[in-house]
Amino acid sequence: MNDTRISRKKATLAAGLTAAVLLGAFATSQAADATGASSDDAGKAGRAIAAPHVLNFYGEEYADTGHPERRPTNLVLSEFTHIGNVKWKQWGAKEAVGTGDVSGMWCLPGCLDKPLKGTVTLSDPKTVNGKTYYSAFTLKLSGKPGTYDSEDLQGKHALATP
Repeated sequence: MNDTRISRKKATLAAGLTAAVLLGAFATSQAADATGASSDDAGKAGRAIAAPHVLNFYGEEYADTGHPERRPTNLVLSEFTHIGNVKWKQWGAKEAVGTGDVSGMWCLPGCLDKPLKGTVTLSDPKTVNGKTYYSAFTLKLSGKPGTYDSEDLQGKHALATP
């Protein structure tokens, strides 16, 4: 791979993560403040439970607004962290679990060329404006997870919701 292609790839990742940083404070506060009935409440009422969406800011066209998706291949988890090439093992009413290539501002430049392997768990479904979204994530790296000191790797964190 030539230096120009690597530079473009780094610039694209940096631009995407920068856009997410600009939305980070707003999105995190929105996720923390989101209220509404959970999918469990819908089940108790006898209504069919649709699998939740995740609000995804991946891609230039969604960097400012996000886009509701199910089982996305690439997912912006926070203003600092992205998971790509996701293979979803589970996408259910209460949680979704997938494995993929993790990168973030905290591991650049090394993880851009050689992404880290990790497992993401999306959880805590909340209904916002009539649509259910996962509102939290947990990320665990494979291999040597203690190598990186990043808040996104420590426990559960809020995901953006509309």
